[in-house]
Amino acid sequence: MTNNKTYHAAVYLRLSREDGDVADGGKQVSNSIANQKELVMDYLKSHPEITVVSTYTDDGFSGVNFERPEFQRMLSDIREDKIDCVIVKDLSRFGRNYIESGRYIEKIFPMLGIRFIAITDGYDSINEDMGTDMIIPFKNLINDAYCRDISIKIRSHMDIKRRNGEYIGAFAAYGYLKDEENRNHLVVDEYAADVVRDIFTMKICGMSQQAIANKLNADGILAPLQYKKSIGVSLESSFRKSVKPKWSYNAVLRILKNEVYTGTVVQGKCTTPNYKIKKRIHRDESEWIRVEDMHEAIISKSEFDLVQELLLRDTRVAPEKSEVFPLAGMVYCADCGEPMVRKTVPAGDKKYVYYVCSGNKRDKGTCSSHCFPAKKLIRIVTETVSTHIGKMIALSEAVEIISKTESAKPDIVKYEDRISKLREEVESCNSRKKNLYEDFKDEILSKEEYYMLRARYQKQLEEAESCIASLEAERDMILANGSGKQEWIEKIKTYKGIKELDRSLISFLIERIDVIDGNTIQVTYRFREEAEELKRLAELYSIDMKEAV
Repeated sequence: MTNNKTYHAAVYLRLSREDGDVADGGKQVSNSIANQKELVMDYLKSHPEITVVSTYTDDGFSGVNFERPEFQRMLSDIREDKIDCVIVKDLSRFGRNYIESGRYIEKIFPMLGIRFIAITDGYDSINEDMGTDMIIPFKNLINDAYCRDISIKIRSHMDIKRRNGEYIGAFAAYGYLKDEENRNHLVVDEYAADVVRDIFTMKICGMSQQAIANKLNADGILAPLQYKKSIGVSLESSFRKSVKPKWSYNAVLRILKNEVYTGTVVQGKCTTPNYKIKKRIHRDESEWIRVEDMHEAIISKSEFDLVQELLLRDTRVAPEKSEVFPLAGMVYCADCGEPMVRKTVPAGDKKYVYYVCSGNKRDKGTCSSHCFPAKKLIRIVTETVSTHIGKMIALSEAVEIISKTESAKPDIVKYEDRISKLREEVESCNSRKKNLYEDFKDEILSKEEYYMLRARYQKQLEEAESCIASLEAERDMILANGSGKQEWIEKIKTYKGIKELDRSLISFLIERIDVIDGNTIQVTYRFREEAEELKRLAELYSIDMKEAV
């Protein structure tokens, strides 16, 4: 067909990562941007009626949707009548969405009077050859199916990596860097890691998130985004709101709540419905993929858990101060279980501060106010805590002194021998239980005898297994004490002889304080199980020393 019209053409080129890695030079050479352009230019040599107005290149963009920057720029030029012809290497370069590709080729372009050419597919909308109208939808459908297949493979591959604990985030969390030898592994960035440790310490000491942010800004510490740029990490973030980002409440909170600092990789928090819809949806926490001990921890799990608990408590900052009150979020009503709130009552030139039950105000008549003067509460808690610390230290020192005496040191071999004997008894009981059924089948035992003996052996079996568990616990406790795994008691020793409370001590040692009446409180301490183990250990040493005598 002879055509004397001159066309003003747009050459559209596209290469996505699944078509060949853009950064690595491309795995499918025929689809490279340079090759696409060369093929189009060769084609135009035999079509003098077509003049190229502009070339539009979307390098690294998927063909699934058409929200590509250069494609949208081309559409804008089409609407301004700068272009009346679009040329692509093939239909897959134009797009891989069957419905959208068909809409543009069969409806939008014809309506706008646009000539569309897909060179290697042999399609030119100006020609009316029979059969092309059927071929194009099928080719678009194949391109769509290809994209769907690639998406499924990529999702599956990424899911396997997540379950193996491999870090697949675009960039490492503040405090870490990607390992140069393995980009799916995190290594500690010591400078930033020290800042993370300081943030957690400040929180435990009672500082609010905003106060921590203000302190970091005052000290001239670069915010995470700016710091990463300063060390040569190229990234963009939706969190940036100013030319020079600063530490903020949310930036500090994100660090305090990020489990990655305990050595745990948590991934799969968000997903997309399918390969065509890019809107991200948040998954329920039960669906997150969590793998522990995948890299070096910056914060211990116990310290991280403590901070998460503090974040959940009502810890308002004192007026005109950067830290919370020492007992904030720790005081509860013993009757109704509701938190006690701190109230200031002015009386002339003086101010009286009390803790009152919040449940009394919310549900009048269901609970009394349990009014307790703040100074009195702090004094009683200080005395109680000081006594508790003294007892724990004394107990620890007694165990340490006794354990150094060879005659009093429990013999681990003795425990192993006893455990071994009990395991032999377990095997014997199991064997006798098995033989019982054979005797019953052979009518050597009556039904009543069978059930009676089976119950007896089962009881012996349970008692032996219970003894094994108890002996193993004692053995492990002795070994743990001998290997110095009593970090909690070492931390308590640093508070020996305290005269006043501070927030770090309260956060570390106290779980809650229950106000029973105007004169009585009950303090629930952390490390209760560890304290019981320490008492049990002292008893074991004492018993063994008596046996030695």
